[in-house]
Amino acid sequence: MTRDDQILKAAEELFYQRSFDGVGVDEIGQAAGVSGSAIYRHFEGKNEILETLFDRAVDALLMGLPDPNDHPHDELRELIDSFVQFAQTNRMLASIWEREHRSLREPYRRRHQRRLRQYVERWVDCLSKCYPGWAEGRLLVAIRAAQALMMSDATRPGRGSSRDVGGLLSAMALRSFEVLDSPPRSDTQLGM
Repeated sequence: MTRDDQILKAAEELFYQRSFDGVGVDEIGQAAGVSGSAIYRHFEGKNEILETLFDRAVDALLMGLPDPNDHPHDELRELIDSFVQFAQTNRMLASIWEREHRSLREPYRRRHQRRLRQYVERWVDCLSKCYPGWAEGRLLVAIRAAQALMMSDATRPGRGSSRDVGGLLSAMALRSFEVLDSPPRSDTQLGM
């Protein structure tokens, strides 16, 4: 394991346990077996460490993307399953990625959003085919809500989860999109 990897592993564990704001560079260094000042030989600071962890999350999501499918509902199931797989196999990283978005500072935030756009566009494209007529903004809301559901087990405190929780989360997420089967309605018709 390289020194960068040791630092990232230590930071991931500490950010997961105590949050980005709850951890200092010296603590990351100590957990990685180096001095806090030695961190700066590898990273510009805590923000770059967080950005690197976010890059790893996006890399895992992009690598897990299924091949495009001529059957959009099958593709949606595959997108859901790959997202649940990401959350279940990368619990700490998924939890940090989910809850620390506001901690990411510029220019890292802009770069992360640019990288993530490719992943989100794949979801929007698939949902547009499955449920035509919905505005992109509404589809983005549905995607964020379903992804929060799929992350719910990974972001809860505690160790591990039952083996069958991934299937349950996938099924719940798939069913949550069924609300889009109805034609788009105004916010007042939706009770908002």
